[in-house]
Amino acid sequence: MKLLRPANLSLMQLVLLGFVGVVLPLILLVFQAANAYRELSTQAGSSAREAVAFTRRSQALQTLALDMERTSRQYSIVEEAYLLNLLASQFNEFKTLVQQPYLLFPVTQAQESLEALLKDALPEQQTLQNLADIEYIANLADLTESLTSQTQGSVDERLQTMQQQLLSLQKQLVWQFLMLLSLSLLLVIFFTWRLLRPIDYLQKRINSLADPNNNNKTKQLQEGPAELIQLDVRLNWLEEQLDEIEQQKAQFLRHISHELKTPLASIREAGDLLHEEVLGSLTPSQKEVTGLLEQNSRRLQELIEQLLDYNLLQGKKQLELAAINLDNLLERLLEPWQPLLEQRQQQVNLPQSGLALSGDISLLRSTLDNLLTNALHYGDASKNIEIRAGIEQTLQWMEVENSGTPIPETEQKRLFEPFYQGSGKRRGAVKGSGLGLSIAADCMKAHGGQLTLLISTPHATTFRLEWPTNLI
Repeated sequence: MKLLRPANLSLMQLVLLGFVGVVLPLILLVFQAANAYRELSTQAGSSAREAVAFTRRSQALQTLALDMERTSRQYSIVEEAYLLNLLASQFNEFKTLVQQPYLLFPVTQAQESLEALLKDALPEQQTLQNLADIEYIANLADLTESLTSQTQGSVDERLQTMQQQLLSLQKQLVWQFLMLLSLSLLLVIFFTWRLLRPIDYLQKRINSLADPNNNNKTKQLQEGPAELIQLDVRLNWLEEQLDEIEQQKAQFLRHISHELKTPLASIREAGDLLHEEVLGSLTPSQKEVTGLLEQNSRRLQELIEQLLDYNLLQGKKQLELAAINLDNLLERLLEPWQPLLEQRQQQVNLPQSGLALSGDISLLRSTLDNLLTNALHYGDASKNIEIRAGIEQTLQWMEVENSGTPIPETEQKRLFEPFYQGSGKRRGAVKGSGLGLSIAADCMKAHGGQLTLLISTPHATTFRLEWPTNLI
């Protein structure tokens, strides 16, 4: 019996069971309707044949009654013996027709009267001569006429009964059809639910696997087709593997970032000592080399900090919300880039002064720093960079726009994936990590907002930040 449980059925078995369950009631209805109509048609055929015979008998009796009446009148005038014999023959034939049995039609009152009148045997010849033949035959003719009328009434009543039976059968079949159709629809809904419920569950499981930030662990599938239950088992295994890989990735990022920071600090310290000529004077060529060493070690430190920021965001850092003075934030962001901007004679156009936003200042600074870094390294150095900001009811936003080579449409969908690097060429000696835009997007998600690429043309590439105002 356990094998018959729906949870143990295969997908093919469940589909076949549902098909049989839906079709079987309709097949039973068709079979029952065919039997009922066949029985009714057989009964109608029998009734029609007996009605024809019944009617013909009535007509034959009426004809014999008229013949007997005519013969008796002739005999009363001419008194010939052959007329008496003819009358006796007609009388016997009349009596035989009256006593003819019928199965479907009831015995009428006129027939009972005729049978009562004819129950005695045919009188002797001399007795017939002494009877009032005309009066006796007239009674037979009257009863025969009544029998014909009652026979027609019986036939009409039988036809009406059959018509009522047909209507009753039609109503019964209609109700049975509606009931079986409802049953079939219920079975369709039930088996559809049996199939769609585990499929919907598996879809949610797959979506949860695709979302690395989803920590909601769903229960294991208990009921459904065997193939889907087995698929859920494999998804559980896959989820465990993905969790383990995610933990290994986070652990690797923590370890590699920590291991890199220690030797980098020593390299930077040694480079600073050389560049500042603490250990002795340097030639211009040596001074240039130590400058490159200092610049690239600083960039390497930025990349390591990006790895740390990315790892921190994957761990869902708790927001430290506060009011942010946008002027001070942008001033601190642009300060390290001032030498490069002056060298290029490039300007950064800032939004209106005095604008105050709300959010986590460290995450917002990291977001803007990544966007500004991209604008400087990928944009046209001869064109200004635009930074815009504003507050619209329950939404606050910022935009960073630069000119330069547009981002191909084939790459725009993957811009915010971690470690993805497009085909655009970055200026500078150190290649990017591919984490900048991913970190910026995660910072916005932490604020309940989003980072989007509004437009990318040869004239302008614009990134937009937007997040709700009701954070604090």
